[in-house]
Amino acid sequence: MFSLLRQAFRQLRKSPGFAATAMLTLTLGIGASTAIFAVLDAVLLDPLPFAQADRLVAVAPQPEPYASIPTMQDYLSRSTSFAGLAAYRQWSPAQKTTDATPARRILSVSQGFFSTLGTRFSLGTSWPMTGNEQDCASQAMVSGGYWKRLGGGASLGNRVLNLDGRNYQITGVLPLEQAIEGQYGLNQPEVFVQIGCDGRAKPNARGDWDFQLIGRLRPGVTIGQANADLARVDRTLQKDYPNDYGAYGKPTLVFPYLELLVGTETKPALLMMLGACGLLLLIACTNLANLLLARNLRRRGEFATRATLGATLGQLLKQLMVESAVFVTLGTAGGIALALLVLEGLKAATAFHLPRLAHASMRPTVLAFTIAVSAAVTFFLTLLPAWRILRPGLLQDIHAAASSGRSLRLAGRLLVVAQLTLTVVLVACAGWMIAGVYLLLHQPLGFSPDRLLMIQVRLNSAGSANVDAKASELKLEQIAQSLYQLPGVLSVALTDHPPLGHAINRYTFCSDSHPEQCKQQVNINPNSYAVSPGYFATIGQSLVDGRDFNPADDGRNHVAIVNQALAAREWPGQSALGHRLLTDEIYTGKGETWSTVVGVVGNVHNYDLVSAPGPDVYIPRAENPGHFATIILQVNGDPASLKNAARAKLKAQFREAVPSFETMGEEMASEVSERVFLMQVAMAFGLVALFLSILGTYGLLAYEVSLREKEIGIRLALGSSRERIIRLLLGEEGRWLLVGVMLGLFCAAVTGYALRARFYGVHSTSVLVLFGSALLLLAPALLAIALPARRAAFQDPAQTLRRE
Repeated sequence: MFSLLRQAFRQLRKSPGFAATAMLTLTLGIGASTAIFAVLDAVLLDPLPFAQADRLVAVAPQPEPYASIPTMQDYLSRSTSFAGLAAYRQWSPAQKTTDATPARRILSVSQGFFSTLGTRFSLGTSWPMTGNEQDCASQAMVSGGYWKRLGGGASLGNRVLNLDGRNYQITGVLPLEQAIEGQYGLNQPEVFVQIGCDGRAKPNARGDWDFQLIGRLRPGVTIGQANADLARVDRTLQKDYPNDYGAYGKPTLVFPYLELLVGTETKPALLMMLGACGLLLLIACTNLANLLLARNLRRRGEFATRATLGATLGQLLKQLMVESAVFVTLGTAGGIALALLVLEGLKAATAFHLPRLAHASMRPTVLAFTIAVSAAVTFFLTLLPAWRILRPGLLQDIHAAASSGRSLRLAGRLLVVAQLTLTVVLVACAGWMIAGVYLLLHQPLGFSPDRLLMIQVRLNSAGSANVDAKASELKLEQIAQSLYQLPGVLSVALTDHPPLGHAINRYTFCSDSHPEQCKQQVNINPNSYAVSPGYFATIGQSLVDGRDFNPADDGRNHVAIVNQALAAREWPGQSALGHRLLTDEIYTGKGETWSTVVGVVGNVHNYDLVSAPGPDVYIPRAENPGHFATIILQVNGDPASLKNAARAKLKAQFREAVPSFETMGEEMASEVSERVFLMQVAMAFGLVALFLSILGTYGLLAYEVSLREKEIGIRLALGSSRERIIRLLLGEEGRWLLVGVMLGLFCAAVTGYALRARFYGVHSTSVLVLFGSALLLLAPALLAIALPARRAAFQDPAQTLRRE
């Protein structure tokens, strides 16, 4: 074995250029694959840090994954699948702290939340289980990380949090290793309180569909059985409470809780990235196989001599295997180092958030994956070239070193075709990612996002008993008018939820054209928004018909404005003005109140960039005053430049205001951050694949031309023109290039169709992306053919024939 290793290292020293190219190529391919698998292993494969985490499931009513507390209780009592079921939602109370350590995220949870989740406490214990979700024990549980920020300690002492003007005793601390890492409100919550402590929650209201559910399956119950069980319960609830469940035709969905924590898009995105890494590694291996095939062609004389001296086919194959294993091992070591650098870069990146990414490391499962990939690469790079070189018939001819062999040239060309095919697929996928991000950011949104600064303001006095919602609303209006005085502010408006706010505000709704829908919270209900006068002009939303709200709309005349989608649905073919719609007590606080439509506005993307605009209804903020609002400023210039001035004014004049600042451009960038990250990864893979393919094509063609120097010299000596020689070589090799590109376009089209749900706008950009991908590859590939062809055509035929 040591002699084989010495021989392998000797061969690498004889070909330093090949050795460097091989190790660099493998470092890129194996490093990228290892890094992405390490992320996938940490995010999707590493179990959650809770007891029997495989039994945890998310329980999501359809079409929106929210439920009421009575619904949760019915699911638990009427089904046989769950050992526990709990509800939670994000809560944003005003916080009073003396040590500048406000909690970043707070959840209001049902009493059985921690027992269902399977957590333990490093200090203290959970609150008392009374069975009544309206109870509030004025106790708070905190995460281990937040406890550490508060100063930590081995005993709870008398630690108190003040939330919405109410003191909460800290009675339990979760361990650091049991942090809840996920999305939105589940993104590492730091404080937990009972639902009954949240004054805005309605634990006994069956129509308060504002909570997400987590369940723990009983032993032996599968997710499929739980889905069937809840479908039965849904049918009974629809029968018992037709006004609340009658219009919901889809059954509640049960799926692994881990999928909710990491997001529904994360798993396919990571699998796509791992697939892209696999394609890149396959391209790299194909490139190296081509180089090895060309390199081994020069060694055919050596192999024939060894065979003549008694070496068997197995011994020669063993020698090639050891040689491949040496540079694959060196490339794997470089790949692991590269993967570690990539992981550190991903963890330090702030442009996107990937749950559980902090756990990514070179764990044993990742190392096993890397070793398996390296072994597969070693066999591939040994057996494919050896199959074409170490055939018994070739070993009998010691003069074979000077022969090109038509079948060997065919094998090299087929490898080039495979390489080009895979490259077109990768380049096209990168093109679809780029086109998707561009279309998302440049689509018509229904409003003007360029000069908007959004300031979310919550008042510290929100929880005080002597401050009602109307007084808070008046204070918010004063804050808005004060901000309007800042230089460069053109207009100002208030809303409960801004555009692209990811808000679902569907309440009981009906119109005078469909009065039978009254008191039914159906999935076709519009989203409702409370806005101030001037809101539509501030964000640039067009007023199509009627009028805007004005100061006279004080909550007593009951008016509303609808968007075009709602107007077309409720009153098709006629003007919506003068028609009436019903908003219930959940929204207006005034019982059944019929509002008159006074205006129609254009459709906007109120939820996110991907979802199409739906039916919306707007009412004056005077109809539903509150303790918080998003103040939107339209500015003359860069809205980000106004943040410091707005922050200083609020700090100086309105110390009770708790603001957060974000421009609409920043919100849009956040919307596409994950897509931008995937786009950048796809671009990197595409560029590397393009480089490897062109390099492989050039290397093979340069080698083939060197083998045909005698033929080319004879053609030139017999009077063939140099231009004809170039056309001959371009024609012969260009056919294979065209075959690879056409096959790649077909495979890319199939891939785009299969992944159409992951590529935004794939239908409208398919032809452009496919054409661009082909052109991007054809141009340099033709140059890779033309350069060695031109060099061969301009050689001196006399010198070539003299050498022969």
